[in-house]
Amino acid sequence: MSTLLVASRADPASMTLYDAITCHRSWTELQCSMGVLTSCAQIDAFLLLIDELHVAADGLDEEVERQISGKVDNVVVLSKHYSSSGRPAMTVHPIGVTSGGSIGERGMSGGRFGTLVPPHPKIAHVIRALLRVADNQSKLDGFDVTLEATHHGPLLSTPTMYVEIGSSSAEWSDRELAEIWMDTLDRSLFDPSWRPSKRWILCIGGGHYAPRHKDVISRSNQDVGHILPSYSLPSESDRETQEKFSVVLDSAVDSMRSSRPGTEIVAHFDRKSMNSWQRNWISTKLSHHGIRVLRGNQIMEK
Repeated sequence: MSTLLVASRADPASMTLYDAITCHRSWTELQCSMGVLTSCAQIDAFLLLIDELHVAADGLDEEVERQISGKVDNVVVLSKHYSSSGRPAMTVHPIGVTSGGSIGERGMSGGRFGTLVPPHPKIAHVIRALLRVADNQSKLDGFDVTLEATHHGPLLSTPTMYVEIGSSSAEWSDRELAEIWMDTLDRSLFDPSWRPSKRWILCIGGGHYAPRHKDVISRSNQDVGHILPSYSLPSESDRETQEKFSVVLDSAVDSMRSSRPGTEIVAHFDRKSMNSWQRNWISTKLSHHGIRVLRGNQIMEK
């Protein structure tokens, strides 16, 4: 399973992570017109450094495949995290644009509204590994270590996740935080013992940082796909929001099935963040896809 790691010179945290990973392994430079492309046979990975900001780098996965005349199975983008609170954070999330003006409209941070990129199958494995590291790493005291909802670009066809350091220049340039991420990826992304769960979870509702979904995923052995936050959900009184969410939901399901063909998808609601109409309406939509809605305790059952 070949992994493409992507870093951007336009992103300071991305460069800190890039420097850490290039020192962490032995990399061989390849010819590439897109940027600096290296490979590491030890972990079956490619590392691409580009000039432009990664959220705008549509189609880079397919372009790398043309350059290497080979297959890229998954993409991991090394990125900064920004929040207005400035609270330090280490985050993981799938990508795609779940809210906006018109379907198909370019997102403010790349992507297109209504198009969700296939989620990386190891998102849950990575966040669980990061939480275990945080429990034993005083450097992460006071950090938000969390999943984020699906958001932003780029537009890719390969299963993708973002791993991020935030939320200010102090953290973005902190080499020790980058080393913690590299250690975490060794324990998760490049873990040869990992086996996918028999089903995986489509998370719906809740805030951008998905605390309820994180709690369920961290206490289970189930994988997670897309996370659709409350701000993307439809309103009973607004048919336009219902039509837009139907497109988002269809894209979430289709992209998860593309990422892991034949794997059962089940849904988990952050029920307290949704009203009864939303729960019933979305449950009906999910049933048309053959998707069951499970409670947290059902997902956490071994």
